[in-house]
Amino acid sequence: MLALACMAALAVPAQADEKVGVTAGNPSSGTDETAVAGYAFDRPELLADQLVWGIAYGARLLALACARQGNGVAAEAWVAWQEREQAQILAIGQRLSQHYFSRTDAPPDALAVALGLRPALALPPEQLAPACATLAEALTQPRYDLSKRREEMLKK
Repeated sequence: MLALACMAALAVPAQADEKVGVTAGNPSSGTDETAVAGYAFDRPELLADQLVWGIAYGARLLALACARQGNGVAAEAWVAWQEREQAQILAIGQRLSQHYFSRTDAPPDALAVALGLRPALALPPEQLAPACATLAEALTQPRYDLSKRREEMLKK
């Protein structure tokens, strides 16, 4: 399904074989303080959180792009999925916020910057339309049960 491929592309860091480092501004300080960002390949629990966050963030970007194209079915499916996954998304967001910004309430976009995720989808309409058409079905698949997905990552 195209929706799965689009979300997977967003969830994988640019250089998954090494620690990716970027600098993310601290959104709480209003100063130029920075937090070293990237993927924690040496910390399995944190890495699982980072990868699952990427999945949730990719679903969000695709849903927003679909909504902008007038695909209400895809947007509604994402809202329902996010409601089901809310506890897991919030918990992971708090842990990542603490890791990157020494606080528990960093905005999702700040976490995306810290992880080096793209700020938006750059799909042409001929690729976006089929991705939007399959988003509702994709989000019902077991791979989008974030708690189970995190558990599976930790078993590897």
